[in-house]
Amino acid sequence: MGTGWIRMGWKNRVKKIKKILKFYFIVVGILAHVFILWMGMGWPLGFDRWLRVSQEPQEAEAIVCVCGGLAGNNLPTQEGLQRIYTAVQLYVDGWATRVIFTGGGTGSLSQGEVYAEVAGWLGLPEEAALVDPFPGSTAKHPENILRLEEMAVQKNTSLLIVTSPVHSRRTYLSFRKEGFSNIRMVTGYRAHVKDAGVVRSLRESRFEEYKPSGKKYDDFLFRLRHRSDYFWEVVREYAAIIWYWLRGEV
Repeated sequence: MGTGWIRMGWKNRVKKIKKILKFYFIVVGILAHVFILWMGMGWPLGFDRWLRVSQEPQEAEAIVCVCGGLAGNNLPTQEGLQRIYTAVQLYVDGWATRVIFTGGGTGSLSQGEVYAEVAGWLGLPEEAALVDPFPGSTAKHPENILRLEEMAVQKNTSLLIVTSPVHSRRTYLSFRKEGFSNIRMVTGYRAHVKDAGVVRSLRESRFEEYKPSGKKYDDFLFRLRHRSDYFWEVVREYAAIIWYWLRGEV
């Protein structure tokens, strides 16, 4: 009889486990289908809005380009290229006379050095670029630029902080935590000068026979891929902010 009760109890446990697993897979299946549909249709996330801190530029003493990683062959990531371009466009319009590229790295070459070099390709004069090659995280950029030898940056120095939209809240909180009181966040900008050599969106092909194909990379799978990447980028940013908060860095 004791053995029978044990067997009955085991069977009941197995049934409960099966029910739990069935419920789990149904929920996961529904969520997965909703996620795929939402990303593929390109519908807005909503919860990414709080992460975005972007303001109109004002005249400042320096532009700070927060580096955003390196891809292969010591080249900036796509996100990093956008930051460099924004910083150069601000410089061209005269919002500041110096651009600080701040970022360390894990390789033999710092992100700051690479970003400053690429900025030169985009039209930034070499004498306008300052490099801070030491920060290893977002929280370290503010304290490191205070140690620059080429420019006396103080906590009340007027700065235009350039970064990516989703990364802007964490950057803003890090600079405010360090005590910077005169900063403006800029996540995108195009210079007003009518110079195609500087404003790349004004450029046209030198080949007279060239005609735009009109092809659009906006099909369901293309949107699914890029919106999914963006979704996890947003999730990572929230996780990073929580981690920084727990460590007292924001």
